Amino acid sequence: MSAMGRNANGEVSGLTPAYEIVGRGPELVLIPGTFADRRTWSRVLGRLSARFRCLLLDPRGTNETADPGTAFTADDLAADVASAMDAAGFERAHVVGHSLGASVAIILASRRPDRVRSLVACSPSVATDAYLNAVFELWSALSDSKLPDHAVNLGLILNAFGRGAFENGTVRAIVDEMDRHPIARATIKRYIECDRGLDLNPVMRNVDASTLVVVGSEDALTGVEQARAVGASVPGARLEVIEGAGHGPHLETPMTFARIVMSFLLS
Repeated sequence: MSAMGRNANGEVSGLTPAYEIVGRGPELVLIPGTFADRRTWSRVLGRLSARFRCLLLDPRGTNETADPGTAFTADDLAADVASAMDAAGFERAHVVGHSLGASVAIILASRRPDRVRSLVACSPSVATDAYLNAVFELWSALSDSKLPDHAVNLGLILNAFGRGAFENGTVRAIVDEMDRHPIARATIKRYIECDRGLDLNPVMRNVDASTLVVVGSEDALTGVEQARAVGASVPGARLEVIEGAGHGPHLETPMTFARIVMSFLLS
């Protein structure tokens, strides 16, 4: 179930997404990327939850969280995360976000520094450039098409992963999971527009939290240069490039990703 939160004036302040808490230790919030839900962290959760109390959430329109049926922005998704933290009793936490979730984490850290102890931004982007705009046009055409869901799902992630993820079956497993848990095409369109409107330039320099930026060397979606730009703009941020990984290091190279993230969070 999910519900809309309200501020002191009774105004809607954020949707409270479905969530679960796993593990013990310092509090850690995990924010999925575009089209993803809490299950995206399954390959690293065992390691992370051994040392952290992890809050995993389903962003609006995915898995157990309803789509309210209206357009939304990354700022709205950041408010949703804050609402989930409120509901779970997480006053201040480490925050890890992937892709769009990395942008959401950066926005949360800039708007609510009191809630974010440290920040890991995996596969982030600063803003939509010409290449990403072309990708979003393709995604939009796929979501409008009469192609079966399997073909649409494959098209949505085709350029996101390194070649190794195709060879070892990771991509097939991800597409199979998407096929079993389809997202409404109207929701897909809303996420595309959310991604298209993203611009972190006004907020990155406002981040006070200790920040690690992680990116795969073969990320063909947002790419290493976008990650470098984020790392250069967030004060004091450190950049880690995972060789051989594409846009989803937590899925493609989970042991390396977990080791890098845990080393940073525990330092």
